[in-house]
This record gives sequence, C-alpha cells and structure tokens, in this order.
Amino acid sequence: LQTSIAPNAILSIGMMMLMIMGKIDISVGSSMCLSGIASAYCLSRGMGVAVSVLAGLGVGLIIGAINGILVAYGKIEPLIATIGTMYVFRGMSEMIMTSTMATTLRGFPDAFIAMGNRKILGLYPMVWICLILLVFFGFVLKRTYMGKKNYYIGCSASNAALMGINVKLHLFLFYVISGVLASLAGILSVARYETASRYLGKDIQMNIMIACIIGGGSLLGGKGDMLGALFGTLFISLLSNGFNLFEINPQWQNVTIGGILLLVVAADGYVYLKRLRHQGKA
Repeated sequence: LQTSIAPNAILSIGMMMLMIMGKIDISVGSSMCLSGIASAYCLSRGMGVAVSVLAGLGVGLIIGAINGILVAYGKIEPLIATIGTMYVFRGMSEMIMTSTMATTLRGFPDAFIAMGNRKILGLYPMVWICLILLVFFGFVLKRTYMGKKNYYIGCSASNAALMGINVKLHLFLFYVISGVLASLAGILSVARYETASRYLGKDIQMNIMIACIIGGGSLLGGKGDMLGALFGTLFISLLSNGFNLFEINPQWQNVTIGGILLLVVAADGYVYLKRLRHQGKA
C-alpha cells in the first residue's frame, strides 16, 4: 500500500501548490510516464544510473517549463494548456515504446532497482523521499515569503501584482516544480516495479486533483496545505484499496469518487459564494 500512496502523494504536492494559486496541471500522469520511460530507456542503452535519473528529471523539468510558459506567459487557461500537453507527452511515450518494439522496458541495474526496493527502517525509499518533500514544501508554504506568495496569488493575482510579486515568474516556477515532482514519482515507480510501461500514470491526474480537493484545496485558489494533500491521497488510496479488497466492481469505485468530488466541489462553491455575499460582492 505504501508504494501506491507515495508516488500519488508526490504528485499531490505539486498539484496542491498549483491549486493554492488557482491553477491545475492535468499533464502530471503523462509527465510521470514519459520521465519514467526516459530513465528506463537510458538505462536500457547502458547509461549510468545517475545519468538516467537526471535524464528523467530533465524531461519533467522541460514539461513543467512548457506548461509554465503556456499558462503564465501565454495566458492560456491551465485546463486547456495542460490537457494539450497531456496528450502530446502521452503520445511521445507511446512513440518511444513503439520504437523499442516492446510494451515494457525492464532489466535494470541493481543500483537503480535498489532505489525502489531496498527498505530503510522498514519503509521504501520512495516513502522517505515523499515524507521529506511533504515536510520541506509544507515549511516553504507556511514559513517562507516565497510560499506565501502562492496564497496571495490564489486570493487575487491582481492584488499580488500590486504588492510587487512577479506573478508570471512565480507561476512558471511552480509549474516547473510540479513537472519535476511528477518525473520523480515516475522514476521511483519504475525502480520499484522494475519495469517501465506506456500505461504508467494513465488517468491518474483526476485522482490527484480529487485528493487535493478532498484534502482542503480549492479550484478557486487561496487555500490548501501539504497535510491536506497527504490526507486526501491517503483517503483516495485507501478507498481504492478497499474496493479491490472486497472485490467490488471498479465502475462503482469511479461512481463513488466522482460523487465525493461533486459533494466537495459543491460545498467549496457554497462557502465561496457565502464569503462573497458577506463581503457584499454577490
């Protein structure tokens, strides 16, 4: 269970930080897949573990930068921009796998496999990395001016600009961070399962977005934290695990998660409208 929660939680970290600013990244699953495949492809060509990992992280950085340019500087709606890049990079993953004439890549060096399978104090490395990232970015959001800018932008981007915040640059930076975190989740998943598949991270973006909303985030921006991202991810993962454990039809899992999403979004919208009415704006 911990190996399914950790990659999702790493993705939720990036998604939550964007959601606090009122933005989303639908391409995280594709970023995860392409980065994992890029690292696996480099390993299959005899490149070193360090080089292969850096290659995967570099792919995530480039994807995040492209998303950041489209949203922050191109002023394209995040939903449209990241859906577009989601299809582009998922297609690139398919092309790489097709070129290798295989549905999966496997046979990696022991040093790489150890990154996902050698337990440290009873926990897999990806879990420790996830916990470190949660603490670090939780500190950044709550204790640093850089992190607090996310909340300022989420509450009002125009007011944040009047405060002297470079809104475009800040959005760009956090899209890059989201891309790198997605690539890290992909690389760690490949190391854990000892294989890279074109199906890695497929359709995961909705679960990550739902986890962040359940964890206290808002599509309207201005609220959310790392503890909420973790609890939201735990809830979705435990729910999925429960459905599998009791052998309940997967369609009912989608119905349940979708229903929960509708309830949470409706409640969030109600609270937002109530706040606007209290301020005399609605």
